[in-house]
Amino acid sequence: MVERNSARDGSFEKLRCDICESSCCVETEMTLTKKDAERIDALGYKRLEYLIKGSDNFCELRNIDGHCFFYDPETKLCKIYEARPDGCRYYPVVYNARKRKCVLDDDCPLREKVSRQEMRKVCHKVKKNVETLMMEAQRSDGAC
Repeated sequence: MVERNSARDGSFEKLRCDICESSCCVETEMTLTKKDAERIDALGYKRLEYLIKGSDNFCELRNIDGHCFFYDPETKLCKIYEARPDGCRYYPVVYNARKRKCVLDDDCPLREKVSRQEMRKVCHKVKKNVETLMMEAQRSDGAC
């Protein structure tokens, strides 16, 4: 089941991760923009705690015990849901560089609950996020 309402940021509302075991939060490689990190910093977290820099200059969420730093395995919820990174907001819509288009992530068990209309609504935001990430990585000006 997908919970829905009119999210102002165009994101999907909370997917019932307690049903799907939060596969998107396990061994995550979620990349963050500077704006994402600034939102999280405002909650009192330190970047050294939750970020790692990949060899490709992208800043990613740190995994702790096999899951995202912010995932609470007891409640199966995100500790920073309201301030979560944009990539998390738009998931399971991801950008496939080889196909040069937005697709639904095969790893998400709830992907079939996302309509084509919803995917199209979010795709331009996903593309913009990827552009920002690429620009920050090229300039070595990312969140890390």
